[in-house]
Amino acid sequence: MSVGDDRVLVAQVSRPASVAGHRPFLEKCSRQALESGAQTREVVTALVDSMELAGADCNFVLSARDYNLYLIEAPAVEPAELRSAVRWKIKDLLDMPVEDAVIDIFPVPEDAFQGRARMMYAVAAQRSKIESVIELVSRAGLNLNAIDVPEMALLNVSSEFLDDRNGLAFMDLRRTGSTMNLSRSGQLYLTRKINTSLGTDVMASMDWEMQRDRLVLEIQRSLDYYESQMGQNPISQIVLAPRASDSAAMVASLSEVMSVQVGVLDFADSLDMAEPVDAETQHSCAIVIGAAMRTGKAGTL
Repeated sequence: MSVGDDRVLVAQVSRPASVAGHRPFLEKCSRQALESGAQTREVVTALVDSMELAGADCNFVLSARDYNLYLIEAPAVEPAELRSAVRWKIKDLLDMPVEDAVIDIFPVPEDAFQGRARMMYAVAAQRSKIESVIELVSRAGLNLNAIDVPEMALLNVSSEFLDDRNGLAFMDLRRTGSTMNLSRSGQLYLTRKINTSLGTDVMASMDWEMQRDRLVLEIQRSLDYYESQMGQNPISQIVLAPRASDSAAMVASLSEVMSVQVGVLDFADSLDMAEPVDAETQHSCAIVIGAAMRTGKAGTL
């Protein structure tokens, strides 16, 4: 589940344990508009009831505005002291008092910075926001399993459905900003936010080529950093998360100006589904589908 300013997104995924190697099954997927934040509890509860999800485990994904992500040098402390040390290391970067922050970490693979300081990502969110999520999920009749961030939900998607053994760039392009993950063998090496607005009508705009050039520049900078600063082999493929209506056209346009192979993920080719899910719903729900793919109890926050 994810709740934004104007929508609630829910996806339910099951994994048939009786069939080894069976593809995940998308039971249900829904997008519900919100006219105001005051509706959130009512809409979430109604969705849980209508989708018959009461009692289900829930992985909740924060919206981009609800957290900050920092790539930092790992403090030289014992593992048991790491989170506490990270809290004080980033306190001057926070837009809140450090006492009000909930902080967690996830590592960068050890081979990412050979001969240099060990790096890691730190995630920080307002404690009051985390408490409100816990309350919202509980009151809706769900069991909170994890609170996560979009970067990790997208990593679940690429790890499950794409071959990243030789390195992969997976991108979720949106009007409100885009996310780019660089991964190999299911491990996240680099994640970046790209601020270029890429709404559903962007390719029809008069300045599309200029916007595309800015996007390509940001992509290339990330690929160069992955190769030169992280000491990794060049990435040879970029895969886009589903777009609402212009996936094929976006792939073709980016392919015109990039030497790297560009493709798009279609959940219909990867997930078994209770009923067909159109491109717009795939685009809206990509992150919550990724969150539902999560295995294990521990969350990012």
